[in-house]
This record gives sequence, structure tokens and C-alpha cells, in this order.
Amino acid sequence: MQLLVTGAANGIGASVTELATEKGHQVIAIDLDIKALKQRWESQPSVRCEALDVRDEAQWQSLIRKLEGEGQAIDVLANVAGVLRSGRTGNLKGEDVRLMLEVNVQGAILGANAVAAHMIAQGIQGHIINVGSLASLYATPGNTIYAASKFAIRGFSIAAAGDLRPHGIAVSLVGPGPVKTGMLEQQRGDEDAALTFAGQRALTTEEVAETILGPILARRPLECFLPWHEGIVGKVCNAMPGLFLHMTQRAFNRGRKNFSSDSF
Repeated sequence: MQLLVTGAANGIGASVTELATEKGHQVIAIDLDIKALKQRWESQPSVRCEALDVRDEAQWQSLIRKLEGEGQAIDVLANVAGVLRSGRTGNLKGEDVRLMLEVNVQGAILGANAVAAHMIAQGIQGHIINVGSLASLYATPGNTIYAASKFAIRGFSIAAAGDLRPHGIAVSLVGPGPVKTGMLEQQRGDEDAALTFAGQRALTTEEVAETILGPILARRPLECFLPWHEGIVGKVCNAMPGLFLHMTQRAFNRGRKNFSSDSF
């Protein structure tokens, strides 16, 4: 099986790439930071490194044409690349808004669109896995645009699953809670991002990768949230947003206390 993994230079993308190779898969690892990508993977024979800006449709189309010209096929797309900039409404920076919407939403959609066209043309009953977040369910104040972007990718994933089902192509959304990555570290101590730390602990990138390459790849569910019980609570909060907002002040206070916790 051959996977294409975005954001593969570090974080969840790197863990997905590493675990995929351990399982005997071939990986096309892509990232905007080609230097970091090659430093991590060029000595691994089952990993092919490609520089790509996920926001650029022409780059996606060019990569797909190159792979098809070489007789390569993509069985699985793992849309992992993402960015976060905290901020509250009234104090948002336009450059941060554009960056998050372009990378987290536009990038994932353009990648899924390009790979879906490839799969349809090649007759591949493949699998597109979009990495969302628990923020796809909890519209978290303070991480306002990040939450909006993850809500959007959940909506896209559900609609795309309907579009592609007749072709035998599955679309899954995986929505992890906070994960021990550089993205989490940049939020530590940030008052706007306190809700990120309101849970019991942060996941490891390995836990997320094991879920993606384990039950998600095997069962092809429409969506999977981690930890599972937070997904259930999130769907309740989604159905009753007023109740959710009523509870956020207590959660902010808990998150502030957890800034220095070893669990995060």
C-alpha cells in the first residue's frame, strides 16, 4: 500500500510516516519544509520526499501528474498538515486568519480533490483521511479561527464521503484532542489557548498514528474522535452550544492550572 502524508516533517505526520514504514507500506512524504523533510526521511528507502505547499492547487496537480507518469498509485491520503494561531474575535490578525483557513481548510480540500480525481481515474477504491480535531466539535473561544477551520474540515469530510462513496472511496475524519507536538507547546501559558489544556491529558503523536493506521484504515469510519468519550461530550456540546459556552469559564480556569502539568 502507498500512502501520501502531508505535514510529514514532524508531529503527527512524521509519526504516521514512521509507523507506515514499520508496517511495510510505501510513503510519499510531503511538506513545505523540504530541508527538514529530507533530514528526517531521505535515508529511509520506503519514504519518498516531495516539497509541496498544500495551499497551491497547481503544485498538487503537478505532483499527481508526475506520480501518474511514473506509474505510481496513491491508495491512502493522510491530510495532516495544519497550523494554529490563537486569538479572540476583536483582536484577530488578518494574516493569522488567512494562514489557518488556507492551510487547514483550503490545503486539505485541494489535496483531497486532487487525490480523489487520481483514485477515480485509476479505479482505486482508496481512502482519504483528514485530520481534524476535537475543535471540530467544540467551538473553542480563544482558538476561534482554528476551531472554525476544523469545523469546516469536518463538514467537508462528511460531504466528500457522500460524493466519493459511489466510487468506493472512503473519507474519514480523525479528531484528536491536544497532542504533544510543537503546536501544543506554542499554546502553553497562552491565556487565549487555555481551553486546550482543560482535559485530563494530551495524546502522543504515536497514539494518533496508531489509530489512523489501525482501526481507521481497517474500518474506514466516517469519523473518529480521540479520546472517544470526549467525542461524545463534544457532540452533545455541538447540539447545545449555549450550554457549552456556559461551561467554558470553568474549563478556562482548569486549563490555566494545567499549563504546567506533566500530562500535557
